[in-house]
Amino acid sequence: MDLLQLMQKSRAQLMPYWILSIGVCVVYALIVGLPSELNTFGELLSLLLAGPLQLGLCIYFLKITQGKEVSFFDLFEGFKPLLNVLLAFVIINALTILGLLFFIVPGIIISLGFSMTYYLLAEHPDMKFNEAMERSWKMTDGKKMELFVLHLRFIPWYLLGLLFFVVGIFVVVPWHYLAIANYYQEIKGVVTEDMYPSK
Repeated sequence: MDLLQLMQKSRAQLMPYWILSIGVCVVYALIVGLPSELNTFGELLSLLLAGPLQLGLCIYFLKITQGKEVSFFDLFEGFKPLLNVLLAFVIINALTILGLLFFIVPGIIISLGFSMTYYLLAEHPDMKFNEAMERSWKMTDGKKMELFVLHLRFIPWYLLGLLFFVVGIFVVVPWHYLAIANYYQEIKGVVTEDMYPSK
């Protein structure tokens, strides 16, 4: 896959929505980050909010890739399959942390392997979290290095964003998210048709 072309395509798609997307990402970061700074209860609240809001971000950016109208309130759409997404969030993060304890690399592989889970749940709200995780792993089979490289390609842009009083980072984040959503759209066809029953 031409990752540079994917990034350029994502940037072009984002142009009409860049300001809104920055706002969505900033609100996500504030809602998830601020409670954890308060106390132990705040950390638990952050944990409960992070998964559904992560799903909301995926719903928002997938809509852009599909040419659909987006709304700030898409960020909160992830709360509808609440238990399902919470289980996915807890298990994925627990496995990733466990993998990171074993020389970091296994944690990165686990994180990449399950990274399409939220996009699958966004497109298939009735799908069980374990099925979404399984499909994500199959989708990324043989593509984890390519996906890792795509993430790495954004590091210079984040460093450049730091030069602009850190504010520039918030310009890069939506672009990064949209590029991953587009990557999902490109690779989801590797999962056979029988895994996506028509409704």
